[in-house]
Amino acid sequence: MVRSLRRFVRSHGTKVIYRVAGLPIAIRALRHPPSGSPGKLVRSAYRSRYWTPASVGDLAELLFGLLAAPILVIGMMIWFTARNGQVIRKTAKRSIIAQLGDQIWLYVKAGVLPPWYYVYELHRHPVKRAARSFIQRCECKDGVPALLRHLCPPASELTDKAEFARWCEARSVPTIPVLAVVRHDGVDGLRSLDQLAGDLFVKPVDGKGGRGAQRWDYVGAGRHRSSDGKELDTIGMLFAIAAESWSGPRIIQPRVFNHSDLEPLNNGALATVRALTCLDESGDPELLGAVLRMAMGENRVVDNLHAGGIATAVDLETGRLGLASNLGMDSSIGWIDRHPTSDARIAGVRLPHWDQFRAFTERAHRAFSDRVLIGWDVAITPDGLILVEGNGTPDLDIMQRAYRRGWMTDRLGQLLSHHVVQFGCVEIAEAA
Repeated sequence: MVRSLRRFVRSHGTKVIYRVAGLPIAIRALRHPPSGSPGKLVRSAYRSRYWTPASVGDLAELLFGLLAAPILVIGMMIWFTARNGQVIRKTAKRSIIAQLGDQIWLYVKAGVLPPWYYVYELHRHPVKRAARSFIQRCECKDGVPALLRHLCPPASELTDKAEFARWCEARSVPTIPVLAVVRHDGVDGLRSLDQLAGDLFVKPVDGKGGRGAQRWDYVGAGRHRSSDGKELDTIGMLFAIAAESWSGPRIIQPRVFNHSDLEPLNNGALATVRALTCLDESGDPELLGAVLRMAMGENRVVDNLHAGGIATAVDLETGRLGLASNLGMDSSIGWIDRHPTSDARIAGVRLPHWDQFRAFTERAHRAFSDRVLIGWDVAITPDGLILVEGNGTPDLDIMQRAYRRGWMTDRLGQLLSHHVVQFGCVEIAEAA
């Protein structure tokens, strides 16, 4: 009951925050009819979605967001300036007062909430043109990608990880197999306990951000040790997983290991490449960007930035890594060229199997061609590339921070504007 309540509050609270962030964007789009620029076309479509609630719940979230906007924005300003202000004052020579002024100005003019003022390093160039070049989180999570899925509901499955694995297997796309699905009242798909005699990875069927993920390392004689040090036999492990599944079923998969070249960078967790593909003007998948995510510190389970990891942009032509950083809501790390835990070099390292990466991700998207935009989590293993997950509403803040530029004025903005016109989200007469 408590977990269900937490999920309810988290889900609706997040949507309210998206409403607060989207308010200035939606108001500005009302005042400025769309022209041929990608940003204006995409934000015109976003405006229509923002001001047209699809349900009573959507309407309640909109109204609450409108009422709560001043309180939430001011609260965020105080909290995130307290966390980051002194670091930015020293490194970027931007005073605390100037940072607070920037945050008010950029929220009103571009819908940038205080956390993303630091994520996108807008203290370096605090002008509205720079801020508007970034696709805000509300626009990717509750904007055009969601609108396109609503207009043309996909048959392919990304959210349910068990169904995702079956979909990939049926289309010969390499992915991690699912050994079993564990629910609070039973286990599905497990043919034999012997299948579990190895290192395992467990995660919620519909989990996000690495929440609820567990590692169970095989120690021999039918026993496993969890990432928090609990050692159980196979039956005991299944009962422990079932006890966690009251909030939702879990899948059990074999643990996948990185290529040896990445061992110094992964901190014991599987380091994955988040790749973004989008259908181009001809309907073919196009790889737009990729970042390598790495765990650090005490985290040896998942590489997600929301779980405290770091990431670095990958040069699409060469496969070489750049400087790395965290998500940016804590500015103390800054940009680094070596791994904080292992001290292994990051910048300049070339990823193995990179010559096959573009073709691999574009082939994967062809198996899900009923979707316009997909974020892939790809593992680079000793045997090659393998899909870990697919995301229908990928976090563009990770990509844009790693590449240190906004993507509304980049190739992604061009493709999204093409699709909103093609899908009729913006009238052709308006777009002319």
